Amino acid sequence: MKQMILFFVTGILLLSGVGVNAVSYTKITTCSTPVDTFDMVIIAPETFSASIQPLITHKNNYSIRTFIKTVEEIYSEYPGRDSAEQIKYFIKDARDNNNISYVLLIGDIHQVPIRKTALYWDYFGDIVVPDVLTDLYYSDIYNENGSFATWDTNNDGQFSEIHMIMDHRPYNESFEIIDEVEGNPDVMIGRLPCTKIGDVKNVVKKIITYETTTYGSDWFDRLILMGGDTFPHLGNISEGEVVTEHISSILSDFIPIKLWTSQRTFRPMKINREISKGAGFVSYSGHGFEYGLATSEYDTDSRIHYLLPYILGIHNKGKYPIMYFDACLTGAFDYQLWNMNIPCFAWSLIKKHDSGAIACIAATRVGFGGFAGDPLLAGASCLHKYFFEAYTPGENLGSMFVQAQQQYIEKIVNRIIYDHLTIQEFTLIGDPSLKIGGYQ
Repeated sequence: MKQMILFFVTGILLLSGVGVNAVSYTKITTCSTPVDTFDMVIIAPETFSASIQPLITHKNNYSIRTFIKTVEEIYSEYPGRDSAEQIKYFIKDARDNNNISYVLLIGDIHQVPIRKTALYWDYFGDIVVPDVLTDLYYSDIYNENGSFATWDTNNDGQFSEIHMIMDHRPYNESFEIIDEVEGNPDVMIGRLPCTKIGDVKNVVKKIITYETTTYGSDWFDRLILMGGDTFPHLGNISEGEVVTEHISSILSDFIPIKLWTSQRTFRPMKINREISKGAGFVSYSGHGFEYGLATSEYDTDSRIHYLLPYILGIHNKGKYPIMYFDACLTGAFDYQLWNMNIPCFAWSLIKKHDSGAIACIAATRVGFGGFAGDPLLAGASCLHKYFFEAYTPGENLGSMFVQAQQQYIEKIVNRIIYDHLTIQEFTLIGDPSLKIGGYQ
């Protein structure tokens, strides 16, 4: 047991990275007139500005007109009850006056704050979620009448107060809506929760490499599918395999690589070998934690784990997949171990130097995966399905994610179940303007 703990902690420390001193840079700032149009704004601390400049140059070279606005500038120029609201007012201004479509937040949740909502979710009395970390708050700028979406319509300082309770009969739900929250994204948003300058330089290099070298590569045509029996003894199916098989049918032009418990291929070494070969996408459906993944063989209670330190064995330089984690907590930006801030599983894959993932869709909190017998009906697996249904060759990552959110709101939230948990907790960790498959 002590050896396991030592291995786990050692792996975390190796993945944490080191800082690099800042250098001078030429700052690009927003303009105040409507004729100054841009595609993307990057919001980051001043200390990251020089390291972000190569990404700005790269984006502008590929006609994604990009500028940076520091949090320090925002706090001195914009109103708001707290720093998150100040940032949202700036984003609204940039949308109104500069016509931006993409917002990239670069910085951890202490440097570029995230909204913690007062959403309360009680799922069958087994899963209680008292709050949610979400960047959707920044993306949902306008109410239905076009005014600023505060997410606090009763003005009590609590945001997105929605109390949702479900009993043991699917669809039998009760909810109390205290704050009116539309939730529809008005801009495409992503976050790279870098803590240090070294993190920034690494992810900037990976994005530039991906967008300039991926096009036409054979490895991009591979689709890695990972799953097993998420809920043993329920539904007589292996939910994770059903979900990822469905993803395979959607992405029929990709070569499926099935890492399933039923085939005894959901094993850490096998996972590392296949990811190291490169892939366009990785689709996982199962259990998740701040520090890894786990699923079961059919009707077996014991789980097979893939833990955070195992990613040290991934060596896929220049062959970075977009990963979707249909699971709980893999995107928990506030993960702590022994009072230390620790990079969560999804972010650890992105920040891994010269390998790992280029972007992830992951949940900041505990979620649910549909219902026994039909895992795609609602919840995390349903959003998973909508995400891949939005794929077309050459699509931008943020567009795929926003289309999935919009589909979920239209078809699930407004028709089947008032589920704001799923659309708030699932977050794009990566560059929303990322050209999937790279530039030709």
